[in-house]
Amino acid sequence: MTSGAQEPIVAPPSDQQWQQQIHTHLAQWIPQVVPGFPVVVDVISWAEDVWVVHLACGGRIVAKHQVYGIYTRNEPFDLIQMELDVLRCLRPAGGAVPFVFGIHADTQIILLEFAGTHTLGDLLSRAQRPAARLAHRVLHGLADIEAELNRPESHWDERVIPGATIQDLLTAWSGVAASTVDSLRQLWQNRRMTSPPPALEKQLCNLCQHLGERTPSLGVTDYQPDNIVVGEQEERVTFLELSKLGWDWTARRAVQYTTSVDGSGVSLLNAETVACTSLDSSSIDGHHILFLLLLSSRFLSECRAEIDGLVLSLITPLSDDPFMLNVRHSLQPLNE
Repeated sequence: MTSGAQEPIVAPPSDQQWQQQIHTHLAQWIPQVVPGFPVVVDVISWAEDVWVVHLACGGRIVAKHQVYGIYTRNEPFDLIQMELDVLRCLRPAGGAVPFVFGIHADTQIILLEFAGTHTLGDLLSRAQRPAARLAHRVLHGLADIEAELNRPESHWDERVIPGATIQDLLTAWSGVAASTVDSLRQLWQNRRMTSPPPALEKQLCNLCQHLGERTPSLGVTDYQPDNIVVGEQEERVTFLELSKLGWDWTARRAVQYTTSVDGSGVSLLNAETVACTSLDSSSIDGHHILFLLLLSSRFLSECRAEIDGLVLSLITPLSDDPFMLNVRHSLQPLNE
């Protein structure tokens, strides 16, 4: 019995070899797609699979490798093609997104405008509450993006990423009440050494039901502070990571885009800022409560003791909705 020759095992490139391959590819490709035929001077790693390309003219471009894009090629939700199409839809409509120069499907790389060095996550991690105008720019930017994506004639719903349909959202949401109550119990035990009032647990369950009955909207599925770049003097915000679309609530996106995840409780949100937007202040208030409770559970499980700022944010109202004010008041003992 004979066996066929085995295919040789090819070792993946080292980090240095990968960086050199990227540099060579970008040096050849960028002059073909960027106006002015710019010469590439250097390629600097900025984050995992993201590079800042320095040009001889003094400009900069961001090159991003869509790691999982190869698995979605030619699907309606093709990640790299989706990002190109979404950006080219939003940018002419005034969306707070980067200009896109083009994509290279074979290498799964997209070329984007360099919009700034710091993310909103960077600013929030400084434990300082940024200026109100920055909050307005983020919330208005989110509202504008969703308004454009939800135009009936756009047909973006036909390109939703698997797992992000309305039914998927509601199925996942059905377990949020139990998780929230469990988080409350952990936090109450940590701060009060006792169990929370049953009436408060019921309030939270009612809150989850109330929020789950709101109408979701089509939008991005990767919403976090690190996916918003803040320009110099905080005069411009730019939303990144728009390759995956799905259904969720605008208020939840607003909360998670603007709230730190480091336990400090620092956020762009306050009652005045929220009231000045077109977004539903009651829903934002509710999702803020749930997000902070779920976040507290994560920190407690990791034995992080410093959550005073998070608790303070948890009892600070973001709307004048009577139900939300009652829930916030019921949470007051956590800060005593």
